[in-house]
Order: sequence, then C-alpha cells, then structure tokens
Amino acid sequence: MEKNLAKTNLKGRVRKQDVFDFLRQRSNAEKFQIIFADPPYEKPHRGESHTEKLLNNESLPKLLELDGIFVLEKRPDETLSELKLWRVIRQKTYGATEILFVSQSACGNWQSAIK
Repeated sequence: MEKNLAKTNLKGRVRKQDVFDFLRQRSNAEKFQIIFADPPYEKPHRGESHTEKLLNNESLPKLLELDGIFVLEKRPDETLSELKLWRVIRQKTYGATEILFVSQSACGNWQSAIK
C-alpha cells in the first residue's frame, strides 16, 4: 500500500492494525475517503464471520466521507447476508480472493438517520 501511494504520488496514511481495534480507537471527527480492510478469512466456530461482523459494524460508515469507499477482501465462497449499511458498487475476484468495493447505502446511511 505504501509503495503504491508513493508510485502514484497520492497522499494517504496506511494503518497496519486490527480493524476492530482501529474502529474502537477512532473518533467520529476524522473522515476517510477510502478504507481498506483484509480481515482473516477463517470463520469463527459460532456467530458472524469477520467479514460480516465488519460490514455490520455501525462505527465504520461514520469514518467514511459521504462519497467514500470501503474496500474489503474476502473469500469468494463466503456468502454474505443482506447488507444493511452498504451497497456493492464493484466486485472483483482474483483467484482465492474476492474484493468488494462498497459505499454507504442510502437507506443505511447513518447521516440520513439524524434528524
């Protein structure tokens, strides 16, 4: 990621840490245009996969700018339940990796819920 930023002369920061720790530590004041996540592929014995847990985390959309994109890696054979907070804008498969490009859904947009 850092090499790609340097090659393209784009400004950005790369954080290498557990995504759930990142979500707990961030304030809602800081917004990002793009967030990448590569959670573990293995599914826990019970409950949601790491991918679903991340997609259902209500803190994540609050960290994206309104037109921001969340890029998520997952296994191609991993089935996801209905996305309430997101809409898929692009989906690509590369061998054993599927990459989802998602944005905040109109109905799940946390900012539209504030009155």
